[in-house]
Order: sequence, then structure tokens, then C-alpha cells
Amino acid sequence: MRGRVIRRAVFGATVPLLALAGCPALAGQGENPALQAAMDRAEAVDASGHPLEAEAAWRTVLSLEDRHGTSDPVVRARAYSRIADAMYYRGHPELGQVEMERAVAVLERAGLGETDMMSETLTNLGVFLSAQGHADRDVAMQQRALAIRARLYGADDNRLAANYFNLGNALYERGRLERAADNIERGAAMRLATTAPEDPDLFITLASAAGIVSAAGRPEKAIDFAQQAVDLVNRYHPGHPYTGFVRGVLGKALVNGGRASEAVPVTRQAIDELAQSMGRTSRLTAEARSALAKAQAKLGHFEEAKALTLASLGQNDGSTLPEQVRDYFAAANYAAEAGEDEEALAIARDGLAMARERLPADHQVLAQMAMVSAMASERLGHDRDALPLYREARRVLAEQAEPDPRLLMHADVYLGGAEIRAGQVEAGFARVARAAEALVPQMYAAAEAPDLGAMDNSFYDVFARAAQAAVDAGRTADAFRYFQLASYNSVARASGQVALRNAAGQGSEAADLVRALQDRQRDLRALNVQLTSLLAAGKSDAAAEVRRAMSDASAAIRRTRDQLQRVAPGFEQLNAQRPLALAEVQAQLGRGDAVFLALPSRLRTTLMLITPDEAQSATSPSGRAAMRAHVAAIRHSIDDALLSDQDHLPPFDLAASHALYEALFPKRFRDLEAHVKHLYVDAADALAQVPFSILVTRKPDSGATQDLRRVHWLIREMSVEVPASLAAVGKPSAAIDRYPTFAGIGAPHLARAPAERGAAEGPSRNGKVDLDALRDLPPLPGAAEELARMHAAFPGARARLLTGDDAREGLVRQMDLAGYSVLAFATHGLIAGELYGLAEPALVLTPPEKASRDDDGLLTASEIADLDISARFVVLSACNTATGITQAAPAYTGLAHAFLYAGAKSLLLSHWQVRDDAAARLSVATVRGSARGKPPAEALRAAMLGLMDDARVPGSDHPAVWAPFILVSR
Repeated sequence: MRGRVIRRAVFGATVPLLALAGCPALAGQGENPALQAAMDRAEAVDASGHPLEAEAAWRTVLSLEDRHGTSDPVVRARAYSRIADAMYYRGHPELGQVEMERAVAVLERAGLGETDMMSETLTNLGVFLSAQGHADRDVAMQQRALAIRARLYGADDNRLAANYFNLGNALYERGRLERAADNIERGAAMRLATTAPEDPDLFITLASAAGIVSAAGRPEKAIDFAQQAVDLVNRYHPGHPYTGFVRGVLGKALVNGGRASEAVPVTRQAIDELAQSMGRTSRLTAEARSALAKAQAKLGHFEEAKALTLASLGQNDGSTLPEQVRDYFAAANYAAEAGEDEEALAIARDGLAMARERLPADHQVLAQMAMVSAMASERLGHDRDALPLYREARRVLAEQAEPDPRLLMHADVYLGGAEIRAGQVEAGFARVARAAEALVPQMYAAAEAPDLGAMDNSFYDVFARAAQAAVDAGRTADAFRYFQLASYNSVARASGQVALRNAAGQGSEAADLVRALQDRQRDLRALNVQLTSLLAAGKSDAAAEVRRAMSDASAAIRRTRDQLQRVAPGFEQLNAQRPLALAEVQAQLGRGDAVFLALPSRLRTTLMLITPDEAQSATSPSGRAAMRAHVAAIRHSIDDALLSDQDHLPPFDLAASHALYEALFPKRFRDLEAHVKHLYVDAADALAQVPFSILVTRKPDSGATQDLRRVHWLIREMSVEVPASLAAVGKPSAAIDRYPTFAGIGAPHLARAPAERGAAEGPSRNGKVDLDALRDLPPLPGAAEELARMHAAFPGARARLLTGDDAREGLVRQMDLAGYSVLAFATHGLIAGELYGLAEPALVLTPPEKASRDDDGLLTASEIADLDISARFVVLSACNTATGITQAAPAYTGLAHAFLYAGAKSLLLSHWQVRDDAAARLSVATVRGSARGKPPAEALRAAMLGLMDDARVPGSDHPAVWAPFILVSR
């Protein structure tokens, strides 16, 4: 008789399982062939997919057994338990419990209490109890079942897979995530070793494992389990009712691994499949919507996330009590991020009341509700209410049977900050410092995880809170350290990777090996992203090829590490990023230099202004939601101008720009700012979506007409530069050679003849590229002129232009770009998702007649990172080269990351669509100014002011025209 699986339909985390079929022999059935045949037919029915058919088949077995008159306890117990399974899958665990208890009683009366069958029966009885909210009884049942089988076979026998897995599920429901994940991983490994790939038990085992280990903060393992589960479904079980469940688990694992943009299409597909197989109001469909909500929130779409979650509140969809409370937790978070503070507090209070009334006093979800309630209270200025709530959250976590150190550290950072605000400065900061330092190695380990592909820093909020606490405690140097830890993102990593290669000695064997290791790690991340896309599309054979490539890449990484250890022992220590001390950065600054730092968080925005002699810190009451609103108003004003008649541009929102300036620069900053001539800006979240040059430093006139040339723009007072990392602050800019070498690439040929319509699509590294969509992009008539003018700015220099039909991906990738000191790209810049199938940012080149792997008309971020660049100046005169996917996206990712990783020294990036004439004017003037000895930031400032004040250029006084560019340097 084959094994069976009991699954908790708890998509968001789990689905338990694997009660094995080992049991005492079924005696005497050869004398009753009709009964044996009925049992065989019943066992052949998959109860998860056909519960009504399974129940009917096993009731037939009971009826035949009654007629036979033997009353075999094994037969009866098995029939009762299988009927219970079918009831569970129909959504009636309370009815299944009754049948399962009958099975236990039968076995006990027959003296079969120390058998496989009793262990299996207890396992599944615990599942049914948990589904009804009795998590403690579930844990007890699973421990009893595991003990029976351990006595029978030993604790390491693969036959205990079901027991470890279901004990992990029970511990999860009880809020003991670390122990839960340990048991789940052990059980899943045993099941993988013993189960045929076509057995449906296996894919549900892996999907369930993914849910729990993801919740426990192990995203790499969760993604691996989920990807394996989807692969099995695609290969062996297309159309299975639990197909949507498996895809949904993959979506949630991707979100928790920092890959929200990948998760959105996967979870949408899961919702559609579950709605069809389980119904729109089913528990699993609701959990899929919850995963989609979390993905949307990660991408900054908080209103949609809140709406998706609120739709589930109070619904009778069979969710367990902890899941119901988690919905309140999520909804309160989304409302807070949307800036709806009163609503966030109301939702949080309702969820906390439910948790206090109905969850055990040491349940982790109770701690989560207390934490979100505390944050909502603090955001509204109710510090006296917030402090006891933070303490409650910390107490609940500490009183767990096996406290999770990671969660305790997070709780301590928030509690310590509240204690500081309550006047307990020394004790509060000591608590913050201990916890924050313990989190540092975890953050770096997560950032360097080889196969996640994540671009964000999931530790941002906790270190932003630590920075706030340090400012409140008057610990400016500590606040500076926490600023750097919170701001550690992909651009900082790219800069650090280049620094590591330099530390190994440029041109040395060690440096070459470091580059090879970094390239292979990046390739592994890219392959993992590609694998997810193929699995979601059901392309099993292609996914298998990618898995083999991932295996080869992993082996290559191990070999390269071994080589590096032989050539440069201890090289890994060079890779350990370390925040700079405040005094180090101040020593790097020259007279007139200053560093401005801004960390928006849900509660407040923490600010620092650093000069060679002084460091000021403050917190703004405007939190992340308010900062995003200011930025959105400014960007809306810019977008209006871009869509308008360029001879008659609409007014700019000066009030929003000045409001943002006032929120970021308190009065004591402004006093210090009076002596600043060059400002380094490191600003996170939505603040990275606008160039600081357009901030209005004095309250604008309220008159009906705008004279934008008389506005007090920040750029009139100082130049502005964005350092890739604080290590770049104050260092002299690399001068362009007296006789620089120049390469200009762009002005692609995009027009197509009508006969070209319908050209076949072909494969590319992005999946499918629609060549027609590329050709339909608007031509850039000024791009060729822009590049030609830049070329003319370097008389006598070795130069090359690739424009029109020559601006092809294959030619660019064949060029020796390391030989050019100035590179310029004048073309369309696309962000991920802007064209169908585009999974990463890209520059548009001339599309080929037919796409191939080597030329699809797009130079993507990953392809740019493969280039070898040593340019002192890279100009990206294209739209969106500085833009993330959303306001919540990490700052200056994508193309910036790729060019810095490839070796560029400084980048000129665009925040929005650049008008052709303005692009030519600004980029040429900046490069010429740099060639004449001006620092790049000052050259850009002069170019912007020159354009702004030139009344001969239509609309030149509007920031949409003169302010698209920022300078990023390392």
C-alpha cells in the first residue's frame, strides 16, 4: 500500500504532510477478495484531488468489512483515517477529527499503540486539531507520533520524514519558527531521498517546506524548495488542484527573498488557478492574494496591497487563527506605508485585541501585533502608549520556549529607541547598540547570498530605527554608522566589488580571480531569476537546462574560491564591508564640501549634514509616506511638463519642492549649509527619485506668474554629487586625459517599413523580445547630433561613433571599451517591465532583423556588467537611467549598478526623459568642462545653470529641461 500525505492547506506558510503507510500486515484479506479489491480501489484514489470519491470508496470498505464479520482493527482504523483525510480536504477538519479519533481508539483497543499506523494516525489527528486552532494539542500529538517511530527505527531513519515535517508544521502554528524550520528541512530532505518524483506527495512536501522556511527567514532554501515543487507540478501533475498552491508558495518565497517584481506574475497566475480549482473564497486563494499584496507592498503599491488584505479580514475562508491575525498585521502595515496613520492604528488595535484574546500568551503573532500597534502609536505621537506595547512584544518573544534571536534583536532596537524617547537614554541606547551590532553579520551574509538575486536591503528599517535612536541619544558617530548599514544596497556592493578587485592588485592573478568569482556569483543570481521565469511558464525542459547551468556555476564558484585561497589567503576578509568612521569621512572632505544623509522610515526621517569640522544630526517628523507624497507631487509636475507643448510649459510645483527642502533641511542645517559649495547626497527610498538640484531653498512667491530663473534653486548655491559609497566622498575626481579617448554609442535606427510588421520573435537573455515593440519606440533625432557634438569636444582624440545601423549590440560587445576614457550612450533607457518580457533595465540599440542570444537590440544591465570598462566618465543620455521600478525601489539600481560593477568611475544618469536639445547641451557642456579641469559635479552645475539662464532655448528655465541629470561617482 502506497504512502499518503496529509497537507495543512496553509498556503502562506505550510501544508503538513507525509504520514507514511507502514502498518501491521492486513491479515486474512486473501479470504475476502471483494474486500481486498475494494481497498485497492480506495487506495488508488488521491484524496487531495478527489475527496468525495475517496470517502465513498473507503465507506464501501467499511461496509464490506462489516458484512465479512471479521472486524479487523487495521482495516477499520485505516478506513476511518482515510475518510478523515477526505473530510479534511473538503474543508471540514472538525468532522475529520471525529473519524481520526475513532481510528486511534480502534488501534489502542487492539494493542497497536507502538506501530507505524498509530504514529501516522496521531500525526494526522494533530493536523486536524491545528486546523481548528488547537496548536498546543497538535504539537503534543506530533511529538508523540515522532517518539513512536524513533523507537521503532531510530531518529535518523528516512521513514520518519512525515513526523519531522508535521512536527515542524505544528511548531510553526505555535509560533516557534526556528525549530519549525529545522524539523521541516530534515523531513523534506528525507522525503526527497525516498519519494518518486511523480508522487504528488513530493511536490506538496516541498511547497509546504518552502512556506515554513521562508517564514523563518531562510529565503534561499525556501526559493529552492518552491522551485523544485513547481518543476514537479509542471512535469507530472499539470492541472492538479494544488497547482496554484505551489505557484503561490513560490511567489511568497520570492517576495521574502527580495524579488517582489518576479513574484507578482507568479502569484497572479496562482490566484487564477486557485480560483478555478478551489474557488475565489477558499483559504488557499485568500493566501495567494495575501502573497500578492505583500509583493505589491514591496514594490510601493500600498493602496492595492491594503485593499487585497482588507478583503480577507473577517472572511470565513477556513484560515487558522494565527493566519487571521496576520491579515490584521499586514493590513496595518500597508495602511501605515500609505500614510493613513489613523486607519493603521485602528486596524492594529483590532488585530491586537484578537491576538490577546485568542492566541497563546507566547505566540509570535501576538508579538507582531503588539509591535505594529506600538509603531502606529509612536507615529501619531502617542509615545506613552507605544512604550508598553514595545515591551509587550519583546516579552512575548523572550517567553517563547525557544526564542528567535533575530526577532529579539529587531524588537530590542525598536524598544531601545522608545526607551530613549521616554528619557531612559543610557539604558535605551545600550539595548539598541547590542542588538544592532549582532545584526550586522546577518545583513552582510544576506546581501552576498549567491542565488537570491535580491537587490534590496531587508535590514533597512531596523538600521534606520537604530540611526534614529542614536540621533535621539545624541550619539552622532553611532548614527553615522547605522546610516551606512541601512544604506547598503546594490550600488554600494558594486562599488565595494570594484574596490575588492583593486585591493587584490589590478592586473594580478588574484584580481583576475576576484573578478571571475564575482562574475560567476552574479551569473548564478541571473540564472536563478531565469529559472523562476521558465518554471512559471511551465517550460520544464528549458528549466532543467538552467538547473544544470546553475550546478555548473556553483561548481565553478567553489573552484574559484579554492584557487583564491591558494593565491591570496584570507581574501574573504577583504570582502567584509566595514562602515567608515565619521572622523574618516570628515578628514576626506575639503573646505566647502559637505555630506547630506537622509533615511526615511515609517516613523520619521533621520538626517545628517557633515562638514570637515562639524556634524549635525536631526529627525524630521515627516516619515516615509510624507516624503513619498512630496516626491510624487514634484515628479507629477515634471511629467506634466514633459507631456506639454515645449514652447509653453506648465508651471512647476515650487511649493512641493520647497516643502521637501524644509522637511529635509532643518534650520540648524541651513545655517551650516551657508558655507557649503559642494554637496554629496546619500538619500534613500523616494528621495532618490528626484535630483536635489531642483529643491527650492526659499519660500516661493505666491504670485500668479512664475519667473523660474529667479527661483532660489539649490543648484545655484552648490554643486551636487551622489557617491556610490561614502568611501568616494572627498576624493579628487579622476581627471580626463588631456587627449582623451571617446566612444559614442546610440541614435539607433528604430524606424521600420510596413513590410517588416509581424517579424518573428526570437530568444534572448530576457526570454522573448518583441522586435516590433523596439522598432516602434520613438526615434531620437537629436541623439546623433548630440554624440557628434560630444565627439567634436575632443579634437585630436582617438574616437569612435556607433550610430544608426552601426549601433548594434554585437558590435558594442566586441569593442575594447577599456580603451576609452569617455563613453557616451544616447538612446532610450528602459526600466524592467517597460516592454513585455523585459526583466531588467536596458539600453536600446538598433534591433536586428531577427533576435538571437547575442543580439536582441537591447544592452541589458547584466550584459553591461559583463563589459570591461575603465572610463573616467560614462554619460547615459537616455531616459530613466537613474530610476528604480517604484518609489520603494533601492536607489540608483539597475544600469548604475551595472556600469559601476563593470569599472566606470563616474556616471551621468537621467531621472526622466531628456529632451534631445537639452541632452546634447548638458552632456557636451559637462564633458567639456571636465576636460578643462573642472570637477565633474561643478561642470554639471555650470552646464545646468548655463542652460537655465539661456532664454533662447524654449522652456530652458523649467527644471524638466535643465535638471534631468545626476552625477554618480565612486
